[in-house]
Amino acid sequence: MANQNGKKYGLTALFPIKAGEHCAELRTYLRSLDDTRIYPRGSPLCDVPIVHMARFVIIDRLAYQGFPARSDYLRRSYLLFMCDFDGEALEPLVWALIQNIGGVVEAIWEHCEQFPGIGSRDGVIAYFEQCQLETNLFLADRPQDTVSDILTALMFKREFGRFVVMIQRKRPRPDLLRRGFRRMWRSLETRPMPDPGSL
Repeated sequence: MANQNGKKYGLTALFPIKAGEHCAELRTYLRSLDDTRIYPRGSPLCDVPIVHMARFVIIDRLAYQGFPARSDYLRRSYLLFMCDFDGEALEPLVWALIQNIGGVVEAIWEHCEQFPGIGSRDGVIAYFEQCQLETNLFLADRPQDTVSDILTALMFKREFGRFVVMIQRKRPRPDLLRRGFRRMWRSLETRPMPDPGSL
């Protein structure tokens, strides 16, 4: 399946935006999603544990590339939503979005035509499926790794880097180096997985 690569699913969807002020209001709201005063970890999507990456884009006009091309115009604006997540279908993503950031989902998609509201999860799944485009070239650098696997690997890498810097400064004897490495490794094995957006 083109939308899937290993344990990851790549969603690409175009949602028609309602007429009137909805496009401007949605753009303003989307720009607020990276405000660290509101979302200390950088995005509300950090609270959705299966999301690797997500992007929102408002498409309100088409680029004119000059002669001999013609100018094309859109009859309406669209919300482009691209998301890579752990799963094999849309259901886990929709459930996780509604469960973890339902208010954000409602605030975004209420500006889109025919959005059924988060009260009907099956309705939202059907809506996402209706607006979904096939992801033709879904590349994932680590297709078999979940968000949890990647966060754990990043935590190990960061702590190992700190350990290397420390030993370069202190230059301990080999026995102390070995003991320090084992202590660091044991502490990593018992440490809880970091939260998305915290590294």
